[in-house]
Amino acid sequence: MVYLTYNEYKAYGGKLSAGAFALLELKSRKRIDYLTDSRVAPMVEDAGVPEAVKICMMALIRMESEVGAPAQVETPIVTSYTTDGYTEHYSNLPGMAEADAQMDKLVKQYLFGEVDGNGVPLLYRGLRG
Repeated sequence: MVYLTYNEYKAYGGKLSAGAFALLELKSRKRIDYLTDSRVAPMVEDAGVPEAVKICMMALIRMESEVGAPAQVETPIVTSYTTDGYTEHYSNLPGMAEADAQMDKLVKQYLFGEVDGNGVPLLYRGLRG
């Protein structure tokens, strides 16, 4: 069960390999599940995943690949360099906490107003009736 297939990802202009995509699709799906109380999951087989969720997945996958925790470890950004005394300073901009907050904000922006098959807003985190 995925919210965005690799073929859909490629059709939207995605450039990652299938292996890299699979990991980031899972991470992005889990983020959406957490923030929507897993309201999207039943939609996969019922009415299908809404376009807003797919576009949200694209944004999350791109951001995760560029500034997520693994990307920050693998490709730190040089913020200053001195040749005389040879000094380099690395930065992981934005920080991991800031990147997480930005990704959560993306989910809220893309999924605001979207509802599940029962008419419940995807972002509603209250009690189930």
